[in-house]
Amino acid sequence: MKKDRNIAITLIFLLMITIGLLVINYLNNLPPTIVKVTYANFYNEDRSRGVTLKIKRHNTKPIYCIFKHGEDISEKVLVKKNKCSYNVVTDNYEVELDYNQNNKVTYDRKFNIDGVLGVKFNNKKLYMALNETFNLETNLDKVGNVDYLVKYNSSNEDIISIDQNGTLVGKQTGTSTITVTVEDIKETWDITVSNLIRPMELNNKKSIVPCNKYTNDQINELDKILASRVEVAGVGTRAAAVAVSRFLTLEFPYKVPYFYENGRISTTGVDGEGRYYRKGLYLGVDKQREITKVMAGPASWGCPLTNYEDNEYRKPNVRYPNGLDCSGYVSWILVNSGQDLGDIGAGFSHKFNYTQVGELNKNTYEFLHSGNVRPGDLIGWDGHIAMIGGMTDTKIYVTESLLPGVIMDEYDYSSPSSSFYRRYDHIIDMSNVYKGDGNLRNMW
Repeated sequence: MKKDRNIAITLIFLLMITIGLLVINYLNNLPPTIVKVTYANFYNEDRSRGVTLKIKRHNTKPIYCIFKHGEDISEKVLVKKNKCSYNVVTDNYEVELDYNQNNKVTYDRKFNIDGVLGVKFNNKKLYMALNETFNLETNLDKVGNVDYLVKYNSSNEDIISIDQNGTLVGKQTGTSTITVTVEDIKETWDITVSNLIRPMELNNKKSIVPCNKYTNDQINELDKILASRVEVAGVGTRAAAVAVSRFLTLEFPYKVPYFYENGRISTTGVDGEGRYYRKGLYLGVDKQREITKVMAGPASWGCPLTNYEDNEYRKPNVRYPNGLDCSGYVSWILVNSGQDLGDIGAGFSHKFNYTQVGELNKNTYEFLHSGNVRPGDLIGWDGHIAMIGGMTDTKIYVTESLLPGVIMDEYDYSSPSSSFYRRYDHIIDMSNVYKGDGNLRNMW
């Protein structure tokens, strides 16, 4: 009996071992499974997003992930620490897991990476005028079809009020912090309300800027406002040039007078006499001290300066308020926008003039309606140069310095018989000059 009992025990033991081996073999051959999916906290430059799969394995043998998306098939990705990662877009994928050398299992997975990457503003400012109203025109930089609530806040509603549509109102001078929040994305910046500028308005009847009206602090603030317009538009871009022209004609409360250049050709480089090749506004005694080459100056904008031109509009040796001539104004725009092209004239007779900086086109109804003309392009006739400062479907706005001063004029170009086509001979495409469009707005 004892012998039979030992045999039975041995058989049971062997059976248990066999069952255990069978179980282990079964488990070792079970396919790995995906137990968790996590997404990276950031998007890649191609607007894909990293996804990490947590894999449940049943042995220590290597496992490889292969991601299949349409005709795109990834390389084999080795599972490390029970995880494998890949960059995906929102769509259906087949995830193949290769295990135990020759075995494969496929899982269908829908990955969803839709979300907000950031906030874009079509009308962002760092300075605004007293009593000015404008809308931030907020757009979400997003992947996929998402719709999140945008929240707005002003740190000081007494200075700047803002509603939940993104409309700001400058109520009194000072600085307020504006906060825009979308989910966990937050952007803040300071906006200063200044009484040195006015809300953008087309008005060519402004009075001439008074001689040395502004203090040094006020001049510095005006220069900062101008620089901020360029910064927001994009330094060196088409938008920056347009922003500079609109600042001087629409926001600056005075008109810069026209002044014939004094000695540009004969002395090569007279500065501040009908031309000003520096950043900022030519206002105040400190700015006069920066001028090194003069003929009758220095004299800042609006201050009396001896003129040497002799024609029916200006007499030689007579003092007129200093300002800018036509090409001096365009040069000043470009210098302040981040594009210094040098001392360039407006007439075809010059060795180098503005008709040579870009592609020259005849100003015709067909060309102006071709879609190839945009604000920031130059426009003029032989001996005169100006810039397009804005456009609608029927109106075009030309900014220029003529005897009335530095102005922005409106013309209707909707009809082939418009006088606009007779007034201006050519348009210069400046696309190859600017560093892209920047934050260009066709109108203000």
